Amino acid sequence: MQTILYLELNGFALVVLLLIFLNVRHQKGKYLLEQKLFLALLLSNALILILDSAMWLLDGRKGFFVRGIYLLVTAVYYSLNPVISMIWSLYVDYLICRDESRLRRMFGWMMVPVCVNAVLSFMGIWGNFLFDIDGNNVYHRGKLFYMMAAISYLYLIYTLLFIIVKQKQMKDEKQGYHAIPILAFAVPPFIGGILQTLFYGVSLIWVSMTISILIIFINFQNYQLYTDHLTGLFNRRQLDNYLQGRLRSGSGGNLIGGIMIDLDSFKEINDIYGHNAGDQALEYSAKIFMNTFRRNDFIARYGGDEFIIIM
Repeated sequence: MQTILYLELNGFALVVLLLIFLNVRHQKGKYLLEQKLFLALLLSNALILILDSAMWLLDGRKGFFVRGIYLLVTAVYYSLNPVISMIWSLYVDYLICRDESRLRRMFGWMMVPVCVNAVLSFMGIWGNFLFDIDGNNVYHRGKLFYMMAAISYLYLIYTLLFIIVKQKQMKDEKQGYHAIPILAFAVPPFIGGILQTLFYGVSLIWVSMTISILIIFINFQNYQLYTDHLTGLFNRRQLDNYLQGRLRSGSGGNLIGGIMIDLDSFKEINDIYGHNAGDQALEYSAKIFMNTFRRNDFIARYGGDEFIIIM
């Protein structure tokens, strides 16, 4: 009964990951680094869910051939456990810093704990290290199991601290929308991992990781739909939605105050100094608006060099 329950949970998580994959995959197969890291996060989680399901199916089944498959599947499963945490760390670092050379430098030292864990995982085929499969082909945790858990949590903790340290930079560079979902990403697997570590036989961490990937996907999809990429302000689509909502709800007694702003001589900035300078002018203007108007005022880029503030 327990096996069927976990197979159903894993199957549901795999369906969710498949739907996300179908939504983010690019028809021409060309992806930005940010998208590649997100897909690596998604696919590694899917692979671990498949291996976890295989372990539940093989546990306790007799036979020398079954034992060989079970040992190999478990070794691969354990070797991949910290990988998804490492990918998340790289993904977050790139979202904040946008520096590919920094990412390549990080990848080298971040792979060291992963490689140590992989060696211990495959050594488990011949001895009781991270896991043990007894004579009845029943799985048990190994004497070094908590080392694998510690390595996985090391990446999570490092990344959470990195986000906290870089929070001001994220806000200054219009990346504040990333902070909450990125922090929220760690919560489900963190809780699931603690429960799985403390209560033997409970398997929740990878279903929890699927929930985290869904949080990231939904948030970034919303951001791309309703936010102007250059300025970080709301876009025309969200302005229309906001006005429709205000008119339908009748909030504020149907009274709406608004300011429409057009930047003077913007075309001259582009013509004389180039479009990069024009983009900077738009970005600086957006920062002035965000620092000037109230937190509950609605600020949107209407198009070109025109902005609208609804108060």
